[in-house]
Amino acid sequence: MASQGSSASNLPVSAAADPTFWTQDLSDSPNLALHLSPSGSSSTQESTTPTPPAQTPKSDNATTTPPARTSVAVACVPCRSRHLKCDGGVRCSRCKADGVECSYIKSRRGWKGKRKNKVGENTPAVPIPGSVDTALATGTLQLPSPGYDFGNELSLVDPLSSAPSSLGLLPAAAPLNQFNLNGTPRVNQYGATARPSPIGAFFAYFYGSHPFCLPRPRLMELLKERRVPLLELAVQYIGSCFIPDVPTDIYKDALNRMLANQNIPKDGYTVQALMLFAIGLHANNDPGRAGQVFAMAMNMTVEIGLHRVDFALLHGDNDRVLEESWRRTWWSMYVVNGMMAAVNPNVQFRLKDVSTDVPLPCENDEYFSGQIPFSRTLQEYDDSAFAPEEIIFSSFTYLIDAIRILGKVFEVSRLDSTFEYHIVDVVDAYLVNWSLHLPTSKREIMNNGGHIDELLFEAHMVNAGSTIMLHRPRSNLGFGRVENVNICVQPGQVLLPTQTREIHTAKCLTSAENISSLIKLPGPLLHHSPFFTCVVVMASVVHLSYWSFLVPDGQDDVIKQSIRLDVGCLQSYSGTWPIASVVLGQVRGVAHTLFNSKKAMSIHLWSSIAQDDVIRGVIEEGSAEPLENYSQFIAPYVFRSP
Repeated sequence: MASQGSSASNLPVSAAADPTFWTQDLSDSPNLALHLSPSGSSSTQESTTPTPPAQTPKSDNATTTPPARTSVAVACVPCRSRHLKCDGGVRCSRCKADGVECSYIKSRRGWKGKRKNKVGENTPAVPIPGSVDTALATGTLQLPSPGYDFGNELSLVDPLSSAPSSLGLLPAAAPLNQFNLNGTPRVNQYGATARPSPIGAFFAYFYGSHPFCLPRPRLMELLKERRVPLLELAVQYIGSCFIPDVPTDIYKDALNRMLANQNIPKDGYTVQALMLFAIGLHANNDPGRAGQVFAMAMNMTVEIGLHRVDFALLHGDNDRVLEESWRRTWWSMYVVNGMMAAVNPNVQFRLKDVSTDVPLPCENDEYFSGQIPFSRTLQEYDDSAFAPEEIIFSSFTYLIDAIRILGKVFEVSRLDSTFEYHIVDVVDAYLVNWSLHLPTSKREIMNNGGHIDELLFEAHMVNAGSTIMLHRPRSNLGFGRVENVNICVQPGQVLLPTQTREIHTAKCLTSAENISSLIKLPGPLLHHSPFFTCVVVMASVVHLSYWSFLVPDGQDDVIKQSIRLDVGCLQSYSGTWPIASVVLGQVRGVAHTLFNSKKAMSIHLWSSIAQDDVIRGVIEEGSAEPLENYSQFIAPYVFRSP
């Protein structure tokens, strides 16, 4: 999880939300370049700052005296490789003139500080303690220009190798492990060779599970044009959660300031930004604000007509990729609405009652490549079960259907006089049929190349979670101590069973084990949707309840390993998503209480009976049994004649 330091919260974030600030290019400013010099030393700030030679204007009465040389901590990589002088700016004048990337790495020889001033030269100014300039000069805070980062990183030949950050909240370049032994740039965990950035982290970790924004090259072009500042901040807010050195609250505050202005444009890009912001707020354990922001997104979705087929045609600019992005935005709103309604009490599944004729999304690889096929409809999907041959739809489609069934689970959770209990079995049939009618190619979440289909992963995740929500209140899995786990799960209520409670219990346990199978898939857990955290919580509640009520002593090793798996998964998420950290403490607390309770009961049971009393009781009970009942278990030689 990104750090939430107090120093970051004191930064002026209004600049990020001010449109006039976005157009400024401060990389040419000598004062800002001096503040942001990689040296990070306060001694580089002087009362009289010499202008770099490349930026010194010529005058008519200029003498032949060479300009004063500015000492810098270290030259940038391009200047060092060509053995040229460097002015040490955020983007030095040479790199800016040549249009190449300007980056710094730590010198192996070190730096002994700025040369001492000669007699008669200006003495350095003493920075004021506690000021922003002091923090910048001492290297405790870095805030590069918004204009710089885009101009630098988007000028690369390969736009996928780096990502911009309009707020510039990026950690300093790593001093080690910059290159492989053969001299090629080393790819980092975000899939790029440049330093990690929020937008790079967004595409590396989050985008695969919620791919409704434009593909990366297209989105980078859009952000470069500075036409969607709200979406840019939302993308960076999500991405910053994956970089520990980037303060997430900076982007959160900037987004809240922009939303407070109430003059945000009403278009599809704003819906995308609000949806991302709401997901991030929920994962950062702010369900109240997440509900408010997502309500804004739902209202705007219906207001601008995203749920109608003509929206993509009218706002797609005859661009098949953009049209597909608008279709995906609607269906992603529908999917996220269902997920949030299941785990956030502040959100209702309102979009399930909105009539729509939007075609279904295509496969991800078709979307990313720009080869968009003819779109199928939801009616075609519903009729495919009666087709003469198997029809395969996109993974996104099976996720949408899983969310539709989740909506039916919500409907049977209510208790009133008009409720008919046989509907529970009908919904159960929907859940089972979803799994039975999956094509063979969609049953395996991981392909032969070892890559997980994240949308198909979410579809299986939703199906398993929906099964637990339907059957647990009607099973033998009582609530009891597990009521202490109150995040991501519905309040405990015992409902009348429609089958035997043992059948409801077995269905819950099977779904919990299916979730455990998802956890055990190879690959980083952080690549999955943040909502997977809450589904893991559902599985852990089932495992804890089963361990507490139904598992006999001495036969609980398997269920204890399942609980350990749940806890380990939540622990992996806790460093990124605060909601996982909070619920991890609750699950651990319940598991600790149950373990101590079982241990105490076992000790009390056996310590109250002396060992010789046990043996004596066994002997006395055995003496009353006829010999023929157990003679066959005794060695034959006992009865052998002498």
